[in-house]
Amino acid sequence: MREQKERVNMRTRKFHSIQEASVALSVASLIVFGATAPSAFAGSKAPTKNPYGTVSIDPAAPGTPVLSLTKGAITKSYTLAQLEKMATKSITIYEPFLKVKQSFSVISLASLFKVVGIKPTDSVVTTALNDYVYTNTGANFLAANGYLAVKRNGLDIPYDQGGPDRIIFPTGSKWSKFLDPWNWSLSSISVK
Repeated sequence: MREQKERVNMRTRKFHSIQEASVALSVASLIVFGATAPSAFAGSKAPTKNPYGTVSIDPAAPGTPVLSLTKGAITKSYTLAQLEKMATKSITIYEPFLKVKQSFSVISLASLFKVVGIKPTDSVVTTALNDYVYTNTGANFLAANGYLAVKRNGLDIPYDQGGPDRIIFPTGSKWSKFLDPWNWSLSSISVK
């Protein structure tokens, strides 16, 4: 349990450093273009009510790919709008990071794996925007009944809250309380 908490803390610190770099770039661009930086950025973090404890991050521009699936020479990239169209159902789970029930519009990992031919015997690598990597067999992801979530409670999932897409597992799944594979702000799924 302690090791798992340390991994979650490491993921959060890594995500925070990316966000801090994003804020620094925003402030730098305001200065370059002669604008005054908002006082919230003047030497301290902006106050936030975000349950993930981070500042907000602008979403990708429409039409920008947010997820790539790769196996060998086959790569498929998807925008958030494309992923939302692929979401075939909504599930309600106990979200273990916030410890609340939430509903997500999801795509089964089984259907995503089929797109590029990922097999149960393949070593599947999931990579987040903050470079957090989780690797396991396709069989284990499938046995855990994994999903890619693309909406939460009918709304886009903000980047600073694990969006725009994230891997989740239903309550009762063998990975419902094992936090390592819950890769959020997912950028790619590939085969090692």
